[in-house]
Amino acid sequence: MSAAAETDVLPKGVLEVVGPEGVPLRFEAASVAERFVAYLFDLFLVALTGIVLYIGGFIVTVATRLGEPLALVIALAWLVWKFYFIGFELWWQGATPGKRLLGLKVVSEDGAGLTLDGIIARNLMRDLEVFLPLTILLAPDQVFGDAPWYLLLPTGGWIVAMLALPFFSREHTRAGDLVGGTRVVRVPKTVLRRDEAVRHSLAPDAPIVDAWTFTTDQLGIYGEHELETLAALLRDAESGKARPEDLRFVAHTIARKIGFRGSAPEEDPRRFLRAFYEQQRAHLERKLLFGQRKASKLDE
Repeated sequence: MSAAAETDVLPKGVLEVVGPEGVPLRFEAASVAERFVAYLFDLFLVALTGIVLYIGGFIVTVATRLGEPLALVIALAWLVWKFYFIGFELWWQGATPGKRLLGLKVVSEDGAGLTLDGIIARNLMRDLEVFLPLTILLAPDQVFGDAPWYLLLPTGGWIVAMLALPFFSREHTRAGDLVGGTRVVRVPKTVLRRDEAVRHSLAPDAPIVDAWTFTTDQLGIYGEHELETLAALLRDAESGKARPEDLRFVAHTIARKIGFRGSAPEEDPRRFLRAFYEQQRAHLERKLLFGQRKASKLDE
């Protein structure tokens, strides 16, 4: 194997996702311990919600002497149990409260963004991966009854395989991740992404403190359409087709729109636009990876 090929081999626990722009992004896969702690925290919240619902239903049932409130509470608790993970991963861009606490997120394996069917598939598999094996281990008679011993061997092998998969897979994936086409990763640090972009906004031999940075709110104003327009302008500037007054006009327009304070758009509009472009692109790539797409400034 050549040296170049060896350098292309990702280390164990590192996931590379190619975003829609064709830019490869690398993430550290969440460890088994991190995923387990996050899952325990989520289970605690689910159990706590169920206890509160049951207590409330019991009090209402005693006060009204009706059985419907308790039946409704049982149905609500079941819904919370079934849709807790699906709901949070869908509306919180792949993060449950437990994952957010540990700094983890679910991402799409192919970088196209999380889909509803992928989220549902990975969570429905949890019953087969976790709860059915636990039921077999804790109450085998309820599952097998009087079945002969040789039928227990494949079941035992399946339990061992399900429990061992996260420990031996390259990215600590469980079966639900393989079925849903998802991975659980550590959330990248925003400041590291911004520092990498800022480096492109520096003039030759300029100190790092001379770089211009933009806040998340400022980067969230524009979308992909405006980014493509700015990219075209910068390409024209590189080839000498864009006039200095055009660059200055666009720089002032962007600065006014995002509330940027300072003389950068006037002093060096080309470098100001390059800095904003680099950081804006990194911001949109990161959002798109987690299923948040902003096509233009008109999108909320």
